[in-house]
Amino acid sequence: MIWIMQRIARRNFVALAAIAPAAAGAAELQFFSAVDAKWIDALMAQIIPTDDTPGAREAGCLNYLDRQLTEALARYSAAYRSGLKEFQTTHPEFPDLDAAAQVAALQAIERTPFFGMLVDHTMQGFYGSPDHGGNKGEVSWKMMGIEKHMGGGHWHGA
Repeated sequence: MIWIMQRIARRNFVALAAIAPAAAGAAELQFFSAVDAKWIDALMAQIIPTDDTPGAREAGCLNYLDRQLTEALARYSAAYRSGLKEFQTTHPEFPDLDAAAQVAALQAIERTPFFGMLVDHTMQGFYGSPDHGGNKGEVSWKMMGIEKHMGGGHWHGA
C-alpha cells in the first residue's frame, strides 16, 4: 500500500480518499440511485444536522431508509420516487447549496407530505435500533446516554 501512495500525487490521493467512502456506500444502495442518494442524504443532513454531536449522516440514516424502502417501508417507495423527483425539479441545485440556502428550500416544502414522511423516517433511522440499518454505532443512544439501557447494544422491545 505504501508504494502505491508514493506513486500517487498527494492531491490525487486525498481526493481519492475523500470519495472512497461515498463510492463504497453507493455500491450498497438497494433502493436509491447514487444520484438520488446524494439528494436524500443532503435533505437528511438538514433534518438532523451534525454539530457538536453526530447527525443523520453519522447515524447512517440514508442507509436505514434505503434498506427499509425494500423491506418494511416498501409501501412508501412510490411516494419517495415522486416526492423526490418533484423536489429535484423545483430545487435543482439543492445538494450543492450552502446550509442556509438548503434550510430556505426546506422551509418552502416543510408542510408537504413528502417532507413530513422524510422527517419521520429520518428520525426512525437516527433514534431506532441499529439492527434496522440506522443509528450506526448507536450514536443517538450514546448522545442521550441510554445505550446501556438498550439491551447490551441491541434493542429487544419493551
